[in-house]
Amino acid sequence: MVLIAQISDCHIQADASPLDALANPSDTLAAVVAELNALPVAPDVVLATGDLTNDGTAAQYAELSRVLAPLNIPLLPLPGNHDANDIFCQIFSAQLPASLANGHCSYVVEDYPVRLVGLDASVEGLHHGDFDDERAAWLEDTLAAQSDRPTLVFTHFPPFASGLVFMDISGLRQIERFRAVIAAHPQVRLVATGHLHRTICTTIGTAAVTGCPSTFLQLGLDLRPGRGSFTNEPPGYLLHRWASNCFVTHTATVCASDSFDLSDFATQVIEGATESNDYLPGR
Repeated sequence: MVLIAQISDCHIQADASPLDALANPSDTLAAVVAELNALPVAPDVVLATGDLTNDGTAAQYAELSRVLAPLNIPLLPLPGNHDANDIFCQIFSAQLPASLANGHCSYVVEDYPVRLVGLDASVEGLHHGDFDDERAAWLEDTLAAQSDRPTLVFTHFPPFASGLVFMDISGLRQIERFRAVIAAHPQVRLVATGHLHRTICTTIGTAAVTGCPSTFLQLGLDLRPGRGSFTNEPPGYLLHRWASNCFVTHTATVCASDSFDLSDFATQVIEGATESNDYLPGR
């Protein structure tokens, strides 16, 4: 079993912003970091799928580093369209593998039961991403190198039309090309993305595809063209659990809440199933 947390779209700023009336991005990310550190089953790794700062400035990356410093789980970051790749690679030099792709911040991590492939599709100075010849060749070669190993691909831009039209326009160019590469490699079991500030699920071939909520503000769920808003729905993250040869993804929100302990009942159910040889799901 491997447990993979995902955070995205932190949009850290160094100065005051009109959006502070809804939430402060440093405060919301700090709350997510604290919750990840306190989870009763610790994640093995945290994927950070882009737009970690709002404008890619040195001051914003310094603030991001300060807020992330308490995180006691390994971090694998990728840039998004709001990041600046040069500063990004400097700030995260200790977290990024030594062997980055030539010309973009894509990489592979082989340290877990599932192969982790990070694809940087960001284009410096532009709001959209692009799955161009260089990135397509890199991803095809990377996936072909270990076609029999379960794989998670993580990237900032979602390879699907969400219905949030203004975000889809500023999304990934050459989506069908990306989808064809993923569909041709059935060992890819999950594609984990950001950008949309919402939990969204779809598929490509046999691969599940997820969009991650923001650690800052969520986009309003308004599918009318020409409409868009930020809402102060709680910050969130995803937990991708790999067990019994499949991924199960949980969505978590970070907000004040009460709970009622069901541990005794849960123990009774598990013990009863064990004694009667009833089916227990993969653990």
